Amino acid sequence: MKTKLITLLAVMLVAMIVAGCKATSVPSDDDPRPLVVATTTMLEDMARQLGGDVVRVEGIMSPGSDPHLYQPRPGDARLMAKSQMVVMNGLFLEGWIEGLVRHAGGERRIVVASENITPIAMRDSPGGVDPHFWFDILAWRTASESVGQAMVELVGPKTAQGAIIRQRSADYAALLERLHSWIEVQLATIPSNQRVLVTSHDAFNYFGRAYSIDVEAIQGISTEQEASQRDVANMIDLVRKRNAPAVFVETSVNPSLINQVGRATGARVAGPLFSDSIGVAGGPADTFVKTVVENVRMITEALGGQYTPFELASQPIIEEGETRSGS
Repeated sequence: MKTKLITLLAVMLVAMIVAGCKATSVPSDDDPRPLVVATTTMLEDMARQLGGDVVRVEGIMSPGSDPHLYQPRPGDARLMAKSQMVVMNGLFLEGWIEGLVRHAGGERRIVVASENITPIAMRDSPGGVDPHFWFDILAWRTASESVGQAMVELVGPKTAQGAIIRQRSADYAALLERLHSWIEVQLATIPSNQRVLVTSHDAFNYFGRAYSIDVEAIQGISTEQEASQRDVANMIDLVRKRNAPAVFVETSVNPSLINQVGRATGARVAGPLFSDSIGVAGGPADTFVKTVVENVRMITEALGGQYTPFELASQPIIEEGETRSGS
């Protein structure tokens, strides 16, 4: 009886683990629309916002996935083989993507979203650059213009579908302009002596550069990099010196080190911030824009600023009848 119970519990555990993972869906050949595959959840959402119902969009990763640690599955290669376009971040974020594309077979356009972005140099990071450019909203707008133009070329610049993508791209760019201005207003309300963002891993340098807030992290650029107790001790000293009111955990990073800093300093442990992924479908952060809004809300409130909600009414939306990966 005991053996049967253990076996049943093991089966249930495996089932729960499988249920929590995103099964890579390979679209049917009956759908004539071009297939665009995006590597990260941020880029998947961008492609959906720009493409609307004109193209099929599938993402490699599910919300909460860590692109630094992701390992491709067989279904990813099958999905890639059926694609007409792949959108990737670049800047050495997806170390696994080149092999996946190379062995997928066939031909497709590869769009590197960061191609026209000036990266932040980071000595100890892969390739010597910081890949987290999406937290500079004007840089993200530049990337969206590149991706939108590539989509227009994919469906045909003179087609009705191309005109739809051009309009959606313009709407999305305007939305990002408003978001950028709104972020500046929110963060300006944080007292100058409290403008320090302490996080688990070094994902917010572009955010700090764009919006004039100091960024400090225990781990390096990649979540593969391990922090030492000396790193933790240095962060404890910094939090005390800066009198930081809060430190922040992240959705895709183990919170133990930040919790340790919070306990040692008395700083509030806030968050979790979204760093390498957007939120789950149906949640308050299920698009890139809403993810940024949630991050800014948490940062502003925890660091003593005055938060004013962002108006999302003009955000391009997924039309009725469209589907989201993972939903």
